[in-house]
Amino acid sequence: MNCESCKEKDAVVHLVDVSNNSKAELHLCKDCAESQGATIKSHMQKSNSPKVATDELPAIFQNLPGVSAASETETCGQCGTTYRQFRSSGKFGCPECYASFNVKVSDLLEKIHGRCEHRGKVPSNASEQVNQQKELQALYAELDSAVSGEDYERAAELRDEIQRHQEGSPGL
Repeated sequence: MNCESCKEKDAVVHLVDVSNNSKAELHLCKDCAESQGATIKSHMQKSNSPKVATDELPAIFQNLPGVSAASETETCGQCGTTYRQFRSSGKFGCPECYASFNVKVSDLLEKIHGRCEHRGKVPSNASEQVNQQKELQALYAELDSAVSGEDYERAAELRDEIQRHQEGSPGL
């Protein structure tokens, strides 16, 4: 892949910015990356200078499409952390930041994890009752989507399957 800036050398630095429901990628050769402030050395090795490579990345992405200046300066009402500070550090300033940046963070989590809710893990040696409970929850979720999609025949089948599942599983 060639450098997107000079279009001559091979790209060795690949920068990715995900924000506002969009993904921006920038592929640069070593020289172009250094001229824009993103050095390979700063990413690969520990630097003795107080300036961290992540401090330089937002400036590089500032001119890319999909990153609006207004959304970057949005701040948390409680601690004053800006969305730009969150994006550069990956850390919130307080619990209220989750509510302040809810939409943007939800979009980001969906892109990273595929969903915005924590499901947790069930150990492989979990009891049969836990597995049956998970199956029942999946059936209820499918029933809800069938009803909202107005697929009443499928909803009736799922209702009957849930009833059979509950009759055969004491304690649920």
